[in-house]
Amino acid sequence: MNVQISNRQSSVTIDTSHFKRLTEQMLGDLEMTDAEISVIFVDSPTIADLHLRFMQESGATDIITFPLSEPGDHPLEGELVICAPWAAEVAQRNGDSVTDELALYLAHGLIHLTGQDDIQPEDAEEMRKREHKLLSSLNLVIPRNRFESIEG
Repeated sequence: MNVQISNRQSSVTIDTSHFKRLTEQMLGDLEMTDAEISVIFVDSPTIADLHLRFMQESGATDIITFPLSEPGDHPLEGELVICAPWAAEVAQRNGDSVTDELALYLAHGLIHLTGQDDIQPEDAEEMRKREHKLLSSLNLVIPRNRFESIEG
């Protein structure tokens, strides 16, 4: 397993060693131990540029996942680009920590690399279930206001 963490923004403090360990734990839990993953924390203008260039959608977003291999390939390869300021805004609005919000985005991106999509409502619901299960299995704090439909 090869995990690289890069922080290319300065508005949110990122503990890169924490996120390296967390990424490795999540990959293990997802049974994706033969993986080469890069996680890059960026600012809003950077992710907005990527969002427009690769997804033809304007504006910032929380995370963009770039699969560099197919699900099930060995090694599984991918890049996760996470907008740290976006996470900070959402965390503040919901009364969560930025670290917990970023962990949710990390889980979301890694689950995308398994082939899970979230475009259709039923796929989005399955994604939420898998995110909740992954965060819970690692005893992580579950961010508020995202999982009501599955927590009942």
